[in-house]
Amino acid sequence: MPASKRIAALAFAAAAATACAPSGGGEEAPPPVDPAAEEQAVRDLSVQWMEAYRAQDAATIVNLFAPDGTTFFDGELHEGREAIQANMESEWSEYPDFTIAWSTSSVEMAGSGDLAVERGAWEYDPDGAGEAEGANGQYVTIWKKIDGQWQVIMDVGGVLSPEEPAEEAAEE
Repeated sequence: MPASKRIAALAFAAAAATACAPSGGGEEAPPPVDPAAEEQAVRDLSVQWMEAYRAQDAATIVNLFAPDGTTFFDGELHEGREAIQANMESEWSEYPDFTIAWSTSSVEMAGSGDLAVERGAWEYDPDGAGEAEGANGQYVTIWKKIDGQWQVIMDVGGVLSPEEPAEEAAEE
């Protein structure tokens, strides 16, 4: 290879390496992610959400959601904070004496520290101590860190089928 082509190739390689190298122009590398701290933050927000739901505090809950956050329960899809809030307020109006509880069983954190998947179990009774039958099920909530704050981008849940009575299972 002629010297001029070698020099051009080396110059190109040097330019490419410089372009790919971290800049020293005042940009700092993001701080290291503390997965345990981020997981605990998601767990704490889930508890805050449950307490706000019990208090029928829609403003607190919708601010936990990303602006385009989505919920999907009981075959109903609600997209965006406004739709989520309207759904909650309708439910609270229809069932003012409800009881609800949920618990997080796991939080899986992305290595980047900006995406988390929470999984857990929930129990709901529309009239608390009344005669209506309650339900229980499982949920998955996807959290994303947006502008440094954890926000829900998707919350999905389903009802578990009632278990077969022990007597019938023993007969089979």
